[in-house]
Amino acid sequence: MRKSTKIIWIIIAILLALILLVGVYFYNLLSDIQVENSGVITPETPVSYPTLPGINHILLVGVDSTNTEAATRSDAMMLLTLDTEHDNIKLTSFVRDSYVNIPGQGYEKLTHAYAYGGPELLIETVRENFQVDVSCYVVIDFASFIELVDMLGGVEATLEDWELSEFNRVSNENYRKFYNGGEEDYISIDEPGTYTLNGYQTLAFVRMRKNDSIYAREERQRMVVEEVFNKVIRMPFNMYSKLFKQVLPYIKTNMNPFELMKLGFTALQIGTTDVRQMEFPDPDRGQGGIIPGKGWVLQWDEEAGREQLHEFLNE
Repeated sequence: MRKSTKIIWIIIAILLALILLVGVYFYNLLSDIQVENSGVITPETPVSYPTLPGINHILLVGVDSTNTEAATRSDAMMLLTLDTEHDNIKLTSFVRDSYVNIPGQGYEKLTHAYAYGGPELLIETVRENFQVDVSCYVVIDFASFIELVDMLGGVEATLEDWELSEFNRVSNENYRKFYNGGEEDYISIDEPGTYTLNGYQTLAFVRMRKNDSIYAREERQRMVVEEVFNKVIRMPFNMYSKLFKQVLPYIKTNMNPFELMKLGFTALQIGTTDVRQMEFPDPDRGQGGIIPGKGWVLQWDEEAGREQLHEFLNE
């Protein structure tokens, strides 16, 4: 079991927690969320591991775009599990390069499912390959992450000299693709040191990966997650209205406001003292390598992997 996760997934979880904390008061604001299908959809793919009573799964998706409607790959995918039977919350991150069978497309990287058919096809892919009984989803894009960090006044981080080139490359890409700051000029960082990073810089800090390992990237993500989370929970109450108004329009879901509030109240009932995390499929048990025409993928033992996953989800 790993304590590694993606920044966008955690931000989604934070936003959902905020929604339920002040859900009734801000019910009208929740109407800004893009509701694709009011109520739970009915997937076509049956699963061999049905959801146990008292356990609810929601698929959280972060997309590499400024528009949740775009036909793009999902940069991050996480299963949020609210378990009232065992009084815990679970966050299961799905490895984007997992080699899976996408219905109608054949074997591809998991990240491609969203590009082929949006959240509906991604849910079908998760159900078929991981046998998880999930039908609800929440989709968020990088632009909302930038908005959130800027609203919170930035994130403090230290940059080393050897990181600057890659950091500025990704930061400039984020500025051009995801930032909506009007006439504000792009800001580069040319000297090593500790800085308060703005939104598109923070996104670069957690996305850059070419000059170190994936584990170093995940360490940066956890550090940023902790700082963002602490800033969110310490926000003045009157700031939540502004937060919702700026961020919620970037969210797409198939749950209506009432269902989101119900989800929030369930999380409140459980509490956050026992949040468990898992990365799946487990990279240490899989085989990573290049497949011609597919790129680098993570192949995994499907039968053993599913047993491991559902043991975690149901404990």
